[in-house]
Amino acid sequence: MDNMDKAGDAINLTSAFAMVSHDIKNSLGILLKFIGMLSENCELEQCGMTHQCADMEYEVRRINNNLVKLLTLFKADEGVYLLNVDAHSVKDFLDEALLEHGVILRQKGIEYEVECDHELYWYFDRNLMMGVMGNAISNALRYTSDRIRLTAEASPRGLAIGVEDNGDGFPAGMLERQSGVMNPESGFLNNNTGLGLYFTQTVLDLHQHDGIRGHVKLANHADQSGGIFSILLP
Repeated sequence: MDNMDKAGDAINLTSAFAMVSHDIKNSLGILLKFIGMLSENCELEQCGMTHQCADMEYEVRRINNNLVKLLTLFKADEGVYLLNVDAHSVKDFLDEALLEHGVILRQKGIEYEVECDHELYWYFDRNLMMGVMGNAISNALRYTSDRIRLTAEASPRGLAIGVEDNGDGFPAGMLERQSGVMNPESGFLNNNTGLGLYFTQTVLDLHQHDGIRGHVKLANHADQSGGIFSILLP
């Protein structure tokens, strides 16, 4: 009887987590809209709180992105996530991913560029990949000096996407241990980058094609002038 009660509690807790997470996500979406309106008014009136508004939006968006990751990982682990793969313009997709961070880019004076063939199309789940790009761009905005760059090109093994910044680059210890963060039991998952890498690899695993498995990699520019977050999507 005790075992049945415990099983029932586990099911209830699982359902409660999903419901509360969705409710929080909806509230964060509303909050982001209010912050966006506040930011626009601040710019128009030149109230001097522009950077504070940008910081506030960044943090709320980061919380929202982390919640999306947890919900997706939860569904993938339960085997209930329905993959919605379709053909998408990669250039339009990257532009849209940047547009979500448009206010922060503008208010912090961060320059950006997208290097991608306008004719490049690829099959992927747009919502999942938007989560991957949101995480990568968010990290780049956090550590860049004043510029980020998005790249994409087709290769024989898949679609290669890169997010580059011109900050201090990834710490050597993180680069050495990055393969370990794909394990959900890794203590490295305690930080935001670790969760993002695990989420990204999970998304790439869901997109396996003809036995080809994608991968995520962190690296620094040869001259140490920034980090490179790159993925290969089968």
